[in-house]
Amino acid sequence: MAKGRKAPRRGASRAQASARRGIPPWLWMVSGLVIGLFAAFLFQLEPGRDTVKRDNLPPKPAQTPAPAKPAEQRPRYDFYTLLPESEVIIPQAAAPEVAPTPPVVEPEARPQPATRFFLQAGSFRQRNEADRVRAQIIMLGLDVQLESAKLAGGETWYRVQVGPFQDRKALNDAQQTLAGNGFDNLLLQQRTGTP
Repeated sequence: MAKGRKAPRRGASRAQASARRGIPPWLWMVSGLVIGLFAAFLFQLEPGRDTVKRDNLPPKPAQTPAPAKPAEQRPRYDFYTLLPESEVIIPQAAAPEVAPTPPVVEPEARPQPATRFFLQAGSFRQRNEADRVRAQIIMLGLDVQLESAKLAGGETWYRVQVGPFQDRKALNDAQQTLAGNGFDNLLLQQRTGTP
């Protein structure tokens, strides 16, 4: 025979509300005791009591140790006292009426070194990459040069330089053209002996 099951109670499937328990009375009593002790402690610290008042006696002077050796006296310079003392009055008879003019020496006409500017559009290990970038910049209508540089390790790099430019306006125009076409550039400066 089958075991007898208990018949389900009516409403058993509903969740029963758990009985909410409040704060136990002993916890209320302990917290009240702690608060009361704290209040009694604060009343003990009342500022009108003699045990809490500060002493109004002047502080004892601190003993300063005597310096081992006296500090060296440095001379004190005072602008307002030194200036009138150093003023020299020249008598009118000793002063010349007209100062002699120094002889005029014509400076030699030396050519000033002219500054030429270049923009470096890239530096590449492979010459074919440098030639590709050079061709792109030539298509933009700018003057381009390739310069090879040997490093200390014997490795050769190829620099793509745009220019030369004699003035800043032409340099700035070329820089804007390169930047507008996606080239990162670096301003270089080269000095020459003749303009």
